[in-house]
Amino acid sequence: MLRLRRLALLCATAPLWLAGCASVVPSRSFDAGETARAELYSGRFAANYVRYGRNEGVQGSFRWEEQGRNVRLDLVSPLGQTLAVVTSTPSGATLDLPNEPPRNAPEVDSLMEQALGFSLPVAGMRDWLHGRPASGAPSKSTRDANGRLDTLMQSGWTVRYVDWQESPEGAAPATARPRRVDMARDGADSPLSVRLVIDPETKQ
Repeated sequence: MLRLRRLALLCATAPLWLAGCASVVPSRSFDAGETARAELYSGRFAANYVRYGRNEGVQGSFRWEEQGRNVRLDLVSPLGQTLAVVTSTPSGATLDLPNEPPRNAPEVDSLMEQALGFSLPVAGMRDWLHGRPASGAPSKSTRDANGRLDTLMQSGWTVRYVDWQESPEGAAPATARPRRVDMARDGADSPLSVRLVIDPETKQ
């Protein structure tokens, strides 16, 4: 059974297991030298995919922190236990799982797929969560009547901006923040869809 689902089920159905569902401490730190302001996103996620010929699904909450090219993504069970931590920096990427050694690679997408059965496009999400195409890769897009992204196709993914948070009156479309984003990986060999519902922005 999928590791995330097994851990979430144990935590939900047997309170005595809660002590064993410990938080995950990331083993990789952000690279120094980034001067950009740290930005935080949080919300809920749901992923549906095919593994070993079977339809699978997992859901929970997420916390996304970025500072320049540094990114940390926490995936959390419905009961609040950290199930996985992804850290991606210019020097490499690490996936930390409960009670397992850290897994390292130049990029994190393949690590997630091997360990969890699905991956989130971490590199693209740095820009997609801001409602813009990622730089350095070809893309096709459509925009709504307010000039915000409606559909984006890039790097083998189709990203649909289903809903947007309210922007201050007079604010430019580029400053708008998505509320719900649906992502689907193109190709029939390994179909994957991910829904993100993002919490309202909080001022820091």
